[in-house]
Amino acid sequence: MNEVNKDITEPLESSFGPVLNFFIFCSAADQSILKRCPVAEHNKYASIGATVFFTGVLAALSGGYALYTVFNSLWIAIGLGLFWGALVFNLDRFIVSTIKKTESKWGQGKQVLPRLLLAVFLAIVISKPLELKIFEQEIAETLHYTGVKKLEALEANYTQRREGKLKEIQNLKAQLEQRFTLREKYYEEYKCECEGSCGTGAKGVGSECLRKEQKYNKADQEYQELKVQQDAQIAVVQKEIAALAKEKDKYKEELKGSFANGLMARLNALGELPTGPSVAIVMLLICIEIAPILAKLLSPYGPYDHLLKTIEYDYEIEEISSINLRNQKLNNHLTLLASVEQEKVEQEIMNNKETLRLIEKAHQELVKEQLDIWVAQEKTKLHTKTSS
Repeated sequence: MNEVNKDITEPLESSFGPVLNFFIFCSAADQSILKRCPVAEHNKYASIGATVFFTGVLAALSGGYALYTVFNSLWIAIGLGLFWGALVFNLDRFIVSTIKKTESKWGQGKQVLPRLLLAVFLAIVISKPLELKIFEQEIAETLHYTGVKKLEALEANYTQRREGKLKEIQNLKAQLEQRFTLREKYYEEYKCECEGSCGTGAKGVGSECLRKEQKYNKADQEYQELKVQQDAQIAVVQKEIAALAKEKDKYKEELKGSFANGLMARLNALGELPTGPSVAIVMLLICIEIAPILAKLLSPYGPYDHLLKTIEYDYEIEEISSINLRNQKLNNHLTLLASVEQEKVEQEIMNNKETLRLIEKAHQELVKEQLDIWVAQEKTKLHTKTSS
C-alpha cells in the first residue's frame, strides 16, 4: 500500500508553463497528482481555474466601481476592489475544491446544491455595481428628473403661499373699493342735492344739502382712514411676498446642492428603470458565477479524480489501520494492568487471610487464659467456703 501511495504522490519535474500552472492553481487541483494525468486533464482543470480567476476579476471591477461611487476616491476603490475580488476568488476556489467527483450524479447534486445557492447570491451582489455602470446615463436622467420634481414641488409650494398673500391684498383692495364706491355715491347725492337736480329740487345750500354734505364728509373720512390702514397692511403683505421670494430662492439653491447622487440614490433610481435589462444582467452574471461549479460538475469522471480517490482511500485505510493498532496496544496495556491488579488483589486477600488466622489464634489464647484465671478464682472461693 505504501508503495502504491508513493508511486502516485511522488512529485515529478514541473512540465506546466507559468500560465497553465497559475490557472491550475486557481482550480485548486493538486499538481503532484495532475502531473500523472493525461494532457486533457491539465487543460480541463486549467479551464476551470481560468473561469474562477476571471470571476474574481469581474468581482474586483464591480466592487471597485461600487466603492468608488461611495468614497469618490480612486485609491480606496482600487484597494477595496482588489480585496473584494480576492475574497470572491478565494471563495469560488474553495467551492470548486470541495466538489468531489463521483460516479454517482445524485451524490454530486447534493454537494453542489448549497454551493450553487451561494454562487447565485454572490452573482446578485456583483451584478448591482455593474448595472449602475451600464445604466449610468439612464440613472443620471432619472436622478435629474427626480431633482426637477423636487424643484417643481418647491415652486408649487411657494406659488401657493404667494397666491394666498396676493389674494389677501385683493381682499383689502376690494374692501377699499367698496368704501370708495360708497363715498362717491354720497358725493353724487350731495352734489345733486345742492345743484337742485335731484332730491328736494331746491337749489343752493339747504338743510338737506348740509345733511348730505355731512354724510359725504363722514364717508370720505372713513374711506381715508381705511385707506391708510389698508395701505399699511398691503405694504406688510408685499414685504412678506418679497421675503417669500428670497426664501424660495434660498431653499432652491440649498435643494440643488443637497441632491443625492450616492450609491443609495443610484440604486433607488435603478429600481425605477424597467426590470427586463436588469434581470438579463443578473442572469448573465449568475451564469458566469456558477460557471466554475458547472464546469466541475459537468466534466466527466477522469484520471485525476480516480487517482485522488485512490490516494484518499489509501490514506483512510492507513488511518484506520493506525487507529486499530493504537487500540490494540491500548487493549494490551489495559489487559496487562488488569492482570497486575488481579495479582495484587489476590496477594492482598492471602495476606488478609493470614492476619485473620493470627488474630483468631491470639483470641483463642486470650480466652483460654481468661478461663484459667476464672477457674483459679472459683477454686479459691470454694476452698475458702470449705475452711469456714
